[in-house]
Amino acid sequence: MELSQEGFDLIDFEVLHTETLPGLDNILAPNEDFVGVIKSISDNIAIVSTNDGDESYPLNELFIRKTRRNIQAYLNFAINEQKCDQILEAVKQERIKKQNPVSQLAEINKIAKHLFSDGDNPILFQNRDGFCFKVDTSPLQVQNSMNLQTPTFIYDHAGTKKNNINADMGLSNYGPYDSISFDIKNPRIISICHRAKRGDFTRFLSHLKDGIANSRYFQKGLLKKYELQDINFDIQEISDYGLKDYLSIISNYDNEKPHLAIIEIPDRFKALSDRDNPYYKIKAKLLSLEIPVQFVRSSTISNYTEYILNPLALQIYAKLGGTPWVLPAQRSVDREIVIGIGHSWLRSTIYKGAESSRVVGITTFMSSDGQYLLGDKVKDVPYESYFEELLKSLKSSIGRLSDEYAWQEGDTVRLIFHIFKPIKNVEFGVISQLVKEIGQFNIKFAFVTISKSHPSILFDTSQQGESKYGSHQIIGKYIPKRGSNVFIDDETCLVQMLGARELKTAKHGMSTPIQIKIRKPQGNYDDPELKDLMFYDLNYITQQIYSFTYLSWRGFLPREEPATMLYSNLISRLLGKMRHIPEWDADKLNYTLKRKKWFL
Repeated sequence: MELSQEGFDLIDFEVLHTETLPGLDNILAPNEDFVGVIKSISDNIAIVSTNDGDESYPLNELFIRKTRRNIQAYLNFAINEQKCDQILEAVKQERIKKQNPVSQLAEINKIAKHLFSDGDNPILFQNRDGFCFKVDTSPLQVQNSMNLQTPTFIYDHAGTKKNNINADMGLSNYGPYDSISFDIKNPRIISICHRAKRGDFTRFLSHLKDGIANSRYFQKGLLKKYELQDINFDIQEISDYGLKDYLSIISNYDNEKPHLAIIEIPDRFKALSDRDNPYYKIKAKLLSLEIPVQFVRSSTISNYTEYILNPLALQIYAKLGGTPWVLPAQRSVDREIVIGIGHSWLRSTIYKGAESSRVVGITTFMSSDGQYLLGDKVKDVPYESYFEELLKSLKSSIGRLSDEYAWQEGDTVRLIFHIFKPIKNVEFGVISQLVKEIGQFNIKFAFVTISKSHPSILFDTSQQGESKYGSHQIIGKYIPKRGSNVFIDDETCLVQMLGARELKTAKHGMSTPIQIKIRKPQGNYDDPELKDLMFYDLNYITQQIYSFTYLSWRGFLPREEPATMLYSNLISRLLGKMRHIPEWDADKLNYTLKRKKWFL
């Protein structure tokens, strides 16, 4: 209401609807719902475009959504652009200060002292039953941890070409793991760009292929770094960034089928809704033709560096079906299958009442002969059906691997599930029953959740931070080194995945660890046989998950999440978004694309 009275134009602004609960005015904050976008205003009544169509709301019940864009628009109106920029910059710097780990630790200590002590004396909390406790005002000092090892990267089948420092260095020195056996040495790549961008596009492709002279990481380019013989770019032009122009070239392409597509798209595609976005429709069309695709934004082909081209080349090689490097399997007499189960929430819009669904992705990693490989099948299923699909995948994986690797009757087979949610008791029961049915092997299993949603933060007051890129700015003070870990109990471990060295700027603030937790049945669940079926080695599981964070071929830097979860989340998100595209069939991915990391 106030903004409208000031003369500020509210049309096309996103708004929240507030509603105070009866009798709780000035006691409880009003409920807020993000309802939609204002289309018109008349007599202090706003017409708002919502998920349920146009609806009217009194202006005094609406607030504009507090985004940077909206705040900036109002400040430009109320003062001027120069003062607005100064205010926003000051807010930004203040936010960076508050996110600083040193400031956060000081704030936590201050709050703890205020809540849990009366001067120098700790407060005694007590309930009516006489149960009482005190809370220490100092952070918990925990010493129980393990020394996590950076994995060795392997670049040949014999395991003689190795690097213990980073994957990129080994790749530059030795070439990819499957260089001898890789059968696409002369990839054909259809390359589509806008005719006004052809100059930038061809320059971009040239540097992608042959590298950038005097660069540190990408001198060899895609061609020599991945030991290819030649790369044939077939450049096609469009006159308009509309879906019709892209599909016309793809549908009428009469040359030999390409191994990959590289397609320039405008930056504005990113702001479009999933249903209207040509990105997903083009991807669905190419994948249905069993052609993996690499999209590149217009801004990227005009302004790129080796830090963009290097991971891009890695993704392209993986999408062609290549294996850049592998990790050694942990030495064990047990057979092992590791199953990643991730998920994505899909919403038609972000407004109140939007249609939403939860999609689960399942990927299988197999450990054998010193390497990890992606399984044959990729699956995305509705949340309600994921467990049934998991059982099918598990049965087929065990059957296929037992034949392929000549498992013997009586072998111990370990199943480790990396899963996004705590497992229910009924699911424990179903899995244990399945294990009992596969009587020829001695099967052990573990369900492990890997999450950043937990209440714990790790600080290391001896860590004095790192200077970045030759600057004098020190960032990451008090943030533990990557791999620092704390065992909370025999089921739970916290692992710091982003240390001071991995942070790029001070804007990252504090980095939270991931929580690794072995899940067990809860409550009065009583199944004595289940205890003998479960695998409890938290040290082994923690090291394995840490190693898997180095396995992603989306880039060379280690990630916060293991490749099991990253890949399954990517699969669920991409396939979930393409479900509504006519004639899309995800089963196409399980033929010639099944060994190609099309989802990277």
